[in-house]
Amino acid sequence: FDNITTDIEEALHEAELIFVVVAAFLQEEIARTCAPFVHDRQTIILTPGNFGGSIQFSTELQRAGCNTLPKIGETECMMYACRKKDPTTIWIRGYKHHLGFAAFPAKDTDAMLTTIQPIYPTYVPRKHVLETGLSNPNPFVHVPLMLFNLSNIENAVDILMYHTAFTESVGSIVAALEAERLSLNAVEGLKLLPMTKIVQGYYAYQGARGETLCELHRSNPIFSWTYLPKTLQHRYFREDIPYGLVPLYSCAKRFGTPHSAIQALIDLSCVATQTNYYENARDLRRLGLGTYSAAQLLRFVVDGLPGSQK
Repeated sequence: FDNITTDIEEALHEAELIFVVVAAFLQEEIARTCAPFVHDRQTIILTPGNFGGSIQFSTELQRAGCNTLPKIGETECMMYACRKKDPTTIWIRGYKHHLGFAAFPAKDTDAMLTTIQPIYPTYVPRKHVLETGLSNPNPFVHVPLMLFNLSNIENAVDILMYHTAFTESVGSIVAALEAERLSLNAVEGLKLLPMTKIVQGYYAYQGARGETLCELHRSNPIFSWTYLPKTLQHRYFREDIPYGLVPLYSCAKRFGTPHSAIQALIDLSCVATQTNYYENARDLRRLGLGTYSAAQLLRFVVDGLPGSQK
């Protein structure tokens, strides 16, 4: 039945498939709110999960007293390109094809996709939530665009975010971040797709063309109305750094892969906004996985079995 409500118990009653569409910094709160009303006959999808979203959601449900856990999974990015125009209107400009999805634990991915694909047939499986968590394009694009357009943002200049502000030099910074992300493929059990391939999968059918992230974003017709924010107090910093770049940095540091460009971008963003994005980031340490080896981490995300942290 069709029902719009602000009552969480009413919303979840008899629901079989539950989409949690909130910023990453609200996922813990949503999990605690849902905990009394969800059960093991339900399926929850975080859209997107960002790094560790499904892991943390599962943990918070259990901490809040949910003893019969639903199946939990996540997409690597939001399924729509959209904006809230007013309190009752959402403008949907684009719809992503080939959107990566994984369950936590990954052994549930195929069964969950069977449930989801009648509604969203373009979801495709990723191996596990480490892949979805490290494959959201937003942190790699949003943060450089914000950081290297500070004067435009603070002067409230009307400038197209992707078609104008995404210049070749900003594209070089994005490419450096991407090279460090892909260096994690040296870690056993990780096989991250190039971000260009991911974005081409999302938007080629809508007209995006190019071989670099800069070219793909500048050519994408759906970004013809996307302007830079006019404030630094924006989720492009508040979400994309602590739930995107800092977790990537923590993985690279833990497994000994290059991370100088990632760290530099985080550090400069901390200085520019006078905010310590490391402090409350959802990284390996905060998820309780900070001392896991690659093999232990893989076992955890695939089978849901904790590894020894000795």
